[in-house]
Amino acid sequence: VARERLPHLCGRDPQALDEQQMARAVVESVAENTSDAVVGALVWGAAAGVPGLLAFRAVNTLDAMVGHKSPRHLRYGWASARLDDLVGWPGARLTALAAAAAGPHRRGAVRA
Repeated sequence: VARERLPHLCGRDPQALDEQQMARAVVESVAENTSDAVVGALVWGAAAGVPGLLAFRAVNTLDAMVGHKSPRHLRYGWASARLDDLVGWPGARLTALAAAAAGPHRRGAVRA
């Protein structure tokens, strides 16, 4: 079941992954989606209101559409990917802190 559903969550080929790698792919995808769709949007909404939230989501969506390295998007996809990295930085850091605070072993999570 996991091999069938993993492609809906991330862009990895599940046939090439073992159980541990599939679990890692799920955790990484959920963390990235939490950062992008929830925490990052809230950060930019709080910092710049609705225009900031909408701009953040637009940059994130543009990165998802053309930010990958392919012959078709090579000339301009890098710009959307770098801009997404920049605007996503605060939300990603807050997501990591929230995950560490929510876990059972806070000291070890923060050190990692």
